Amino acid sequence: MSVSTIAIKLLEQEHLPAALVLSRAAKWPHRLQEWKFALSLGRGLAAMDGDSLVGTTIWYPFDQKYATFGMVVVAPSMRRRGIGRLLMETALREAGVRTMLINATAEGRPLYEKLGFEPIGAVRPHETANAVPACAPLPEGASFRSMEEADLDVVIALDEQAAGFPRSGMLRALKETGKGLILEQQGKMAAWSFFRRFGNGYVIGPVGARAEMAAQAVITKWIADNRSEFLRIDVPLSSGLSPWLEGQGLAPADELVTMALGEAPPRLATGPRLFALANPGLG
Repeated sequence: MSVSTIAIKLLEQEHLPAALVLSRAAKWPHRLQEWKFALSLGRGLAAMDGDSLVGTTIWYPFDQKYATFGMVVVAPSMRRRGIGRLLMETALREAGVRTMLINATAEGRPLYEKLGFEPIGAVRPHETANAVPACAPLPEGASFRSMEEADLDVVIALDEQAAGFPRSGMLRALKETGKGLILEQQGKMAAWSFFRRFGNGYVIGPVGARAEMAAQAVITKWIADNRSEFLRIDVPLSSGLSPWLEGQGLAPADELVTMALGEAPPRLATGPRLFALANPGLG
């Protein structure tokens, strides 16, 4: 088969059952619900060999400057034939002048380097079904409360400072599909976090905070309240949380390389930071 026989089309809802088959073949934990959620937030592309779906990607245009990639998967029998590159090149043309961000596996990194992506960081997933959380002390004067709809404007503003670009649509969708937790300290939002179903368990993230202790506090709260569940969290290595998470019983998985095509998002020297991702595709 030549890549010239592959047609790139929009990924539609009707393709998602076949996309689920592809992700299961790649040993991803995603359910059909995760595919639907991803497609609702981004623009998907389908690589079609006749009537058969043989590859996908979804890219997420957060604004006119930044976008991220995810859900890049190719059928095992069709790999190393240029389908992944064809999908990515099509997505890059659609994205235009935006800086594109991706958290690359070791397998995918050579392709992204050929397309001009450069490493700007790393992400380490942690997961477990038997977390044993240690007590994380609350910052003085701090307390937890559930995230309410009225909190979202503040969460969105703080998250934009931490991420370097606006992610309001994603955050509102996460609030609708999962739960949110706020840590307040002296009348200010010290940390914000989300928790939702994913695969055969739950994912913690994104997590943002003004300080590491506040981030540890909200993560510990989620772990302690759900210790019998399979849990996953994806943390930037720059967060410094990876060794601490191992101490909480969440084993590290294969590291991902954060790569950018274009100017990387600005990061403030002070102010709120991202301590965990929504997932590797969304960032």
